[in-house]
Amino acid sequence: MYSVLNTTDDITHCGNLGHVIHDLAKACKLASYYGFEGVNLDITRLIQEQLTVTDVKQLLAAYQLRPAAFSLDAYMYCFHSEKEYLSSLHDFAEQAAFAHQIGSEIALFYIPPFSNNLPFNDYFQLMVKRLKQLKPILIEHNIKIGFEFIGPIETRLATAYDFIHTIDGVRALIASADLYGYAGFKLDVHHWQYSGAGLLDLKHLDKDYLVYVELNDALQGYNLFNMPEFTRELPLATGVTDIAGFVQVLKNKGYDGPVAVEPWNDTIRKMPLKEALHSVKQSLDKCMAL
Repeated sequence: MYSVLNTTDDITHCGNLGHVIHDLAKACKLASYYGFEGVNLDITRLIQEQLTVTDVKQLLAAYQLRPAAFSLDAYMYCFHSEKEYLSSLHDFAEQAAFAHQIGSEIALFYIPPFSNNLPFNDYFQLMVKRLKQLKPILIEHNIKIGFEFIGPIETRLATAYDFIHTIDGVRALIASADLYGYAGFKLDVHHWQYSGAGLLDLKHLDKDYLVYVELNDALQGYNLFNMPEFTRELPLATGVTDIAGFVQVLKNKGYDGPVAVEPWNDTIRKMPLKEALHSVKQSLDKCMAL
């Protein structure tokens, strides 16, 4: 496992630290200073800002950082039209080619746990169809999707339809889209625990499914049915989430991929940037040492 700094700016990118750094050189410098081993990249922004593959590779090499992951920006949700989706495939192919050349092979994708447009069966079939169309790009550029499911029920209470929100749901999607070997999990410990899954579910996951990991801790005073989704603590801060068990299973399975902290925490968000990064790295180091 290796530590990753994420300062990308959107939930559909790579996570939420509460601090955004658009300047890649600055992000790399800070990542190196605080001892992170990799950084997430906003490939879309890098292309828009006309940074070249050589520019990015030189920055990463200068600070001895690994290019961890980027966002899968294809328009695959049910509220995207077929025309929007097909148009976005061209952009994703460009992003995937750029990512491959700099050594980033993980594209992260958030699966909404609900829909107000389509019932489950229709949405599932639409997602399978679009993923099958996407697959040739993954093969050509050696990219693997990390799917993130959302476990807590808070986000589904007032919606029309449920959608994928469990480990088995993601595995069914991967199998149906014939993506085994080209897709796995962006596995957030919060979503794992508050989807009702346990350590046995992790033990039974093929190692090939393990693509990217996020750590945080849950709030005290809640349970499986009312735990908030968008308010959390740094990992090991409250002891509510079984981080030790989670990390140990991953280590036992030989997981050697990226690990990031995603706290969704106002205290971290309001800290000065350097203080926030120091706190995040300290908590991540404690988790990695478990």
